[in-house]
Amino acid sequence: MASRLRIPLRARDDASMPLLEHLDELRTRIFKVGILFVVASIVAWFFRAQVFFFLLAPAEDVLDYQLQFTSVTSPIITDLKLALYTGLMVCLPFVFYQAWAFVAPAVGEMGRVFTYTLIGLASSLFIGGVAFAYFGVLNITLEFLLGWGGGRYEQIITADAYLSFITRFLLAFGVAFEVPAATFVGAKLGLVDAAFMRKYRRHAIMVNAVVAAMITPAEPTSMIALALPLILLYEVSIFIAGRVNPASSITDPATLEDDDKYDDDDEYADDEDRDRV
Repeated sequence: MASRLRIPLRARDDASMPLLEHLDELRTRIFKVGILFVVASIVAWFFRAQVFFFLLAPAEDVLDYQLQFTSVTSPIITDLKLALYTGLMVCLPFVFYQAWAFVAPAVGEMGRVFTYTLIGLASSLFIGGVAFAYFGVLNITLEFLLGWGGGRYEQIITADAYLSFITRFLLAFGVAFEVPAATFVGAKLGLVDAAFMRKYRRHAIMVNAVVAAMITPAEPTSMIALALPLILLYEVSIFIAGRVNPASSITDPATLEDDDKYDDDDEYADDEDRDRV
């Protein structure tokens, strides 16, 4: 009878858990996320018109709130996608929490304060990235793209194409802004520190530029508008890493230089010994 008792996940060694219990835990958390996502999407369905005009507002000067559709079912499918997208945005903090709650036992006890700090940081950064894209970049990007051609092209913008572009654009900025949250976790686990990140700052700038070019449209305005905040967020991540996990002597660049000097001295001494022989 005692062998059938189930011990809470936080009170057991995650490494000793059977695979089936891991899968059961994962299924339970996915089920919870799914229930909240469905409920949030149903509620969002009743506000689909407001969401539609909110996403169309950045292009009001170009499209005048008019979008086309090319199939009979296109309007209702587009509204359904809007409801699902809104539901995902609403339940995103809960998704972050469930994902971390599933992973946390494998990396050791982190504490309730760390968990709430991480969830709050990740959610705030995602919302900040979406807000920055919507209020600061989207209007300029749409004016550039929709005004391209100088009258040589006739605009026939369908609702599904426009809204798919907008949602992907906002999601890309939201995900890209998660760099400090990822650094917070990595520093807490001892995977990165401030000295390591400072050492590879130039590499990070190049990576940020490439990422910005890949997830934004093929025009320079939005790429620069994303690359600059990513570089700034990388600097913020260095500060976070320094506070959470101060630079160790192993990854301190000065220590690395000293080690290289000692290696060179050893090689020089070996050469002298060889010459004497």
